[in-house]
Amino acid sequence: MGLLVRLSQSLGEPVPYARVAGLGSVVGLLGLSACRRATNPPSEAFQFPMAVCIWGTRNDFWDAVLVGMQSRLSLPGVQLEPMFFRDPERAQVEQRLREGGWRAVAFCAPASEWAKRLIDQTVQAGIPVVLLGVDIPDVARLGYVGTYYYEAGRRAGMWYAQRLRAGEVGVVAGHPVPHAVSEFWEGFRHGLLFNRRLRAQLVPVSNSRAAASAVAKLQEARQIRGIFLMGAEVAQQGIGVARTVPLGVFSWREPAREWYIARRAHLLILERPQEIGVRAANLMRNLSQGRGSDFQVIYTPFEWRAH
Repeated sequence: MGLLVRLSQSLGEPVPYARVAGLGSVVGLLGLSACRRATNPPSEAFQFPMAVCIWGTRNDFWDAVLVGMQSRLSLPGVQLEPMFFRDPERAQVEQRLREGGWRAVAFCAPASEWAKRLIDQTVQAGIPVVLLGVDIPDVARLGYVGTYYYEAGRRAGMWYAQRLRAGEVGVVAGHPVPHAVSEFWEGFRHGLLFNRRLRAQLVPVSNSRAAASAVAKLQEARQIRGIFLMGAEVAQQGIGVARTVPLGVFSWREPAREWYIARRAHLLILERPQEIGVRAANLMRNLSQGRGSDFQVIYTPFEWRAH
């Protein structure tokens, strides 16, 4: 108030006290209004979109991965958008990645020239890409998260090599992650090298409903001395008809643990898709905030049980 009076007097105009008091009130109200405007949130909500592009159809494996991702990305403004596609939808996925304004992308698809080009284009646009389940070498991805299928297969092959003296092991396999079967099979064959008298036969099934008949047909062959069921749905369909022992199972479903406890399965490898989602989300969050730029490989541990 004193400052306003002195300012008025310096201008040679006497100002009544009431007018000065009124002017002070107006100034105070304007200041209060400005403070309120400064603390109000912006009219446009904060957006932090992230995409998950998966080649294939949605199932309980990918649902578990998404649950794990959501548990780490359940933050204000973060939007996780899953996209499941097949080859006919590749153009739509490419356009969506180009126009979505993504802060990070998780990607799973078979290694192809299209996939490599799309990953490179996305990274060049300033969007970090993390691969799920399948690593694609020679592309500008910033991370890979998945199960070490080769190591799981190698350990399983070694187990059979120690349990059986000779003959053949039938491997019935089907998995939603591209290349998971081929990587597991490569490791399995290498594990069998510890016993040169033992061989293996791969029976890949694209439709898990064919698993039961594939197991039954294998059991008719005299040389089959053991059977391994690779994939949760394959194991679910094949466990009821499998009689040849030793029997091994690779699954991501908890009921498979009960088969092992009941000795219906003698070897159990339990995959953890939810952990894949958790670790992929951690990597995406760090990369989207500019933390970390070197390529990272993260193998999620699998549970191993053997009688």
